[in-house]
Amino acid sequence: MPKKNIVIVGAGFGGVFATKKLAKKLKHNSDYQIVLIDKHSYMTYMTEIHEVAAQRVEPEHVKDDLQHLFGREKNVKLVTAEVTSVDHDKQVVSTTRGDIPYEKLVISVGGASNDFGTPGVKEYGYELWSIEDSLRIREAIENNIAAGAAESDPKKRQELLTIAVVGSGFTGAELVGEFIDQRKVLAQTYKLDEDEIKIVMMEAGDMVLKMLSDRSLADRAEKYMTRHGVDIRKNSKVTGVDAESVIFADGSHLPTKNLIWTAGVCAKKVISTWGFQAGHAGRIDVDDYMHAINEDGKTNPNVYVAGDTMNYVSQKTGPVPQTVEGAENAAKAVANNILNDLGKAKEAKTFDQVAKFHGYAVSIGSHYTVAALMGWMNFSGFFASLAKHGINLYFYSQIKSAFAIFHYMLDEFFRTKNGRNPFRGTISHQGNTLWALPLRIFLGVFWMMTALGGLGVHDAAYWQGGLMPFLSILTGAFLLVGIFTWPAAALSIILAIFAWIFNGFDITQLFVIFGSIALMNGAGRNFGVDIALVPLMEKVFGLAWYGKAKSQYDDLKK
Repeated sequence: MPKKNIVIVGAGFGGVFATKKLAKKLKHNSDYQIVLIDKHSYMTYMTEIHEVAAQRVEPEHVKDDLQHLFGREKNVKLVTAEVTSVDHDKQVVSTTRGDIPYEKLVISVGGASNDFGTPGVKEYGYELWSIEDSLRIREAIENNIAAGAAESDPKKRQELLTIAVVGSGFTGAELVGEFIDQRKVLAQTYKLDEDEIKIVMMEAGDMVLKMLSDRSLADRAEKYMTRHGVDIRKNSKVTGVDAESVIFADGSHLPTKNLIWTAGVCAKKVISTWGFQAGHAGRIDVDDYMHAINEDGKTNPNVYVAGDTMNYVSQKTGPVPQTVEGAENAAKAVANNILNDLGKAKEAKTFDQVAKFHGYAVSIGSHYTVAALMGWMNFSGFFASLAKHGINLYFYSQIKSAFAIFHYMLDEFFRTKNGRNPFRGTISHQGNTLWALPLRIFLGVFWMMTALGGLGVHDAAYWQGGLMPFLSILTGAFLLVGIFTWPAAALSIILAIFAWIFNGFDITQLFVIFGSIALMNGAGRNFGVDIALVPLMEKVFGLAWYGKAKSQYDDLKK
């Protein structure tokens, strides 16, 4: 008997959360499988794409391969395709890979940038609502600043060296913050004074970050941006964009070739043809239980909506915000109610019954953040920046991706360039591990001689007989040839600590401990076996645990 499909369209926050929860609860149920459809083979961490656009991190940082996320869930089938239509009567989703029948359907395709029909935005500007958008901005800013540095005509130079961001919401403010950091790097690279690179933020209303209920936090963010040279223009409605400038309602112009539009969010146009009732900004209207409302006004009991695709007014928050927590809360309700439909949950639950909002953190670049958490913690600066990273890591823990957590820590703290992390780069310098080679050889010889009793007066600081000589020889041998250097260095530290405990303090132990710590930064990758072994192990164990990552998936044809 073929399995029944719970089809989830969209691998954004809402789709991934719902898939994870349903996969766990239906793990031992052989009647159903979850089919996750997305046009990409990866999930894009949308709240970090501004970091890609301004070159703080590389594009791979915001892309989590779906096989890495769901490789362990055998009841999840991945399909890389675009949905073209939904047949409500036959309960079939039509995709670019064929038709897929569904027992239950979840629509979570995310949103799109809303330019409100402003002339010239799509032709001459840039939007930020996908990884592709962020890469276009990244390339354009770099190229235009380079061209501006070489341009002698004052008018053309100003156009090329002015970065203009329309919109002062979360996305706009965070992007401006990243440009503040990037400006210093660009100025050094192209031999410019920093103040030659203009950053302008335009807001049609009379306040920035108007979605912040605590206006003191918005004021702090505004002061930070102003203090770092951002020209904030409130009550400046953009009515058009041409090849050389931004046009305002009063007829004035701002010369620029770097216009980024972040002023609005709407539903993706494709869903307008799927037979559902459209609410605010084209989003699908839903009831309290996240059921989609058909275009005839009737509730569809087999179709649910989550994330930026849904239009719902909560008694707790008013209109549900287009945030990660908004998507997560909707996904929780969707998963619970699908399980209830299948007889696997105690009761159906409304959005407000499951919804919990812990707050928000808005980063204005890598060094400054404003945060309001748990309803009472309002703070800004360094600790707020750490809180923002904590929120991101909490999300990864929610989807149970240790792989994503590990790489997030590397990319955001230990591999960042130009001091662009909360610690201003003090923990992220990547030195040449070649200089650790003499230390690695020295400690390798040290442990070999310790085991063989060749240290003279230092032998008393360690021990003879039993397991310890074997561990010492093993540690020394591994360090000498550079194999499993990180575990060998960790074992070196443990052996030194044991010697300290059982034989008393000797200054040699401190040297061994700190020297071993220094070797834990990939010291085996220079003239060592680890240079080939570590990548091989990552490939073999990654393949065994997650499966093979692909550019496209079609698990239903297996």
